[in-house]
Amino acid sequence: MRLTAVQRLLLLLTGINLVNYLDRLVVAAILEPLGKDLHLSNLQLGRLNFVFIVVYMCSAPLFGYLADRFHRPRLVAGGVALWSLATLGAAFVHSYPALLVARSLVGVGEAAYASLGPAMLADGFPESDRAKNFTWFYLAIPVGSALGYGLGGLVAGAWGWRAAFLVAGLPGLILATWMAFQVDPVRGAMDSGKDVGAGDSYLQRLKHVFGNRIWLACTASYIAYTFAMGGLSNWGPTLLQRRFAVSTAHAGMIFGLFAVITGILGTFLGGWLTDRWQKRWPDAGAGISGITLVVAVPAVAWALGTHHLGTAYLLFFLSMFLLFVNTSPVNALIVSSLPASIRATGVAVNVLLIHLLGDAISPMWVGRRADAFQAAGAVSGDALAWAMVIVLPAIALSGIVLRWARHRPVQA
Repeated sequence: MRLTAVQRLLLLLTGINLVNYLDRLVVAAILEPLGKDLHLSNLQLGRLNFVFIVVYMCSAPLFGYLADRFHRPRLVAGGVALWSLATLGAAFVHSYPALLVARSLVGVGEAAYASLGPAMLADGFPESDRAKNFTWFYLAIPVGSALGYGLGGLVAGAWGWRAAFLVAGLPGLILATWMAFQVDPVRGAMDSGKDVGAGDSYLQRLKHVFGNRIWLACTASYIAYTFAMGGLSNWGPTLLQRRFAVSTAHAGMIFGLFAVITGILGTFLGGWLTDRWQKRWPDAGAGISGITLVVAVPAVAWALGTHHLGTAYLLFFLSMFLLFVNTSPVNALIVSSLPASIRATGVAVNVLLIHLLGDAISPMWVGRRADAFQAAGAVSGDALAWAMVIVLPAIALSGIVLRWARHRPVQA
């Protein structure tokens, strides 16, 4: 069966999203051997993600501005090529500053894709079908995360952490070439509401974005969610290695397996429930996400507190499932709440804020706290677990804030 242009775009953007998360999580899988080889502290390891995210979030508004004026697929292609080359370059560094530079360039490249991808997809599908199609797009997060954890851990275990960067960097170059030749969807073609902000200046579009209640609520929720996920995803495999003495390859494989299973099940469930219930309850997506996030809090708390490996596996599996249910409904809600002329701007500012106040700081904060607990005499595994407790109030807040996203209009 021949795919339509928008189906090809969905397939390609999903592939890029997969490689995006493979690249991000491969670092989490190899933190332990990388840190030992370069003689880095927990704080320095946490700062790797901080530098990447700071550059990423600062670049996002620029690409949001460019997206409203230029051919979006070519902007995405350039970004994907840049981050892929930077990931390949990380395999050849021999100092901490050089590694920070490589990860910062990855941030520039990923910002182009993250700002433009959701807006292009929203222009390809009507609002009634977005949650369903965004489900496929966001399924790439658990699959890519699984590959990052699993492939990174296996490759690092067999050939060292440098080889893991080589494997993560190559696929993006192929996808970048393919993306450069795609057709840019017509902006607003699938929107039924009035395009508020059309023809306005950039500052006026920002005013429309920040005046949108649903966008504000979802962004606030996603800030807290991203803070929590940054701490959990970056330090989870390292916690298994330090507390339970499992190998780098084993920890990566376990987290990779959990990510792909829970991610597929959770993302599908969130999208399916939203599609099924939103005709009767327009705020169904916000309600589903809010409930599962609040329920995830005790599961994560128990996972961090247990000293039994089997119990830790079970609770991390449950926690990841509940957290992934949130992905599709909230992201579909964010893009659907904004008219076409300000959608790329709104998504870009959302990216800036969720990372500025989210996973730009949480991995480094966890690392700093873990160093402090170890200096006070705690064993490394317990010190890291105690440091990771800061994610719990963030998950709870993420779910609670979504109540303000209820009873929304179709568009602001």
